[in-house]
Amino acid sequence: MRSSTTMRAPRAASRSRTARQARRRAHRPYAGRVDERLRLLRRLRLALLALLAAWFFSPPEWRYVVPLWLPFAAGLLLEAQFVVVGLRGGGGRRLRRDADRGPQRGDLDDLGWPGGEEPEDDAEFWHSPPAPRRRRQRTVRRSVAEAAIVLGVLAAVAYGVSVRRGWSSVPAETQAKVERTLSREARSVALHRVRVRCDTSGRHVGVVQDADGIASVGGRDAWIAPGICYRLYRLSEEGEVGSFSGTGRAIAVLAHEAWHLRGVRDEGVTNCYAFQSGVRIGVSLGLSQSTAERMMRQQLADNPLDAGDTRYLVPPECRDGGRYDLRPASEGFP
Repeated sequence: MRSSTTMRAPRAASRSRTARQARRRAHRPYAGRVDERLRLLRRLRLALLALLAAWFFSPPEWRYVVPLWLPFAAGLLLEAQFVVVGLRGGGGRRLRRDADRGPQRGDLDDLGWPGGEEPEDDAEFWHSPPAPRRRRQRTVRRSVAEAAIVLGVLAAVAYGVSVRRGWSSVPAETQAKVERTLSREARSVALHRVRVRCDTSGRHVGVVQDADGIASVGGRDAWIAPGICYRLYRLSEEGEVGSFSGTGRAIAVLAHEAWHLRGVRDEGVTNCYAFQSGVRIGVSLGLSQSTAERMMRQQLADNPLDAGDTRYLVPPECRDGGRYDLRPASEGFP
């Protein structure tokens, strides 16, 4: 009998150690998934901050295309998800599963004696101190602190952009002066009294309407995007050309809407006329003759790439001496 008892004790201890190892292995996949999700969220956070930095230093018209609330809302949702994952990943599921310190049902099914007699107790296992549990409080505090820091950076960026950047940074009296200047240039094309306004409300043009400008054909009112207004403001009031293609685009948009106000409906023909009238408008706003001509030639050359819609492609007769040449007797086009 003594010999039989001596042989059973090591087997019971070995089975208990195997059961403990199985429980540890069962915990690892869940912990690994939580850590992987946290790493993914941190990468997304860094990517969002990088995009916001690029957006902050981008040209004004780019920032007007992307509404200010959109990146801020994306950051807020990302941080909310980060905090929720941190709260849920602090061990709640593991703690519920480990509430019973005895062998788990899966361990009994896999490693021993379902429905039979349990082995002799392993004193080393049952009387050892419980394994230290993962401290949840530190994880929660870290998640909340990181979220607060990132949201603070987002708020600072939003405040800086909204206060002193782009068209919104121009004083109200200067904005009114620029709108009068643009209305005057449009009137010289439309040949009747018109009014050009910079649509800061976004009701007429912008990212939702997918348009830099809009005008009633043969009417008196036109609206252009604030980014376009800002380009034209820098040219007419500060004498700064800035981006060559960006300023050329702004002049072409103003001339395009002016031809709509004159009564031309076809978008391709309107573009053809706008590139030609843009030379005179550019000179009136402060460009040299040669610079204005080069800008409009670039706009004409880029038309197949920038049109986006075949309706905006200039017709084949938009050329020197062609049907839509506004000055057929002169050399050079536009």
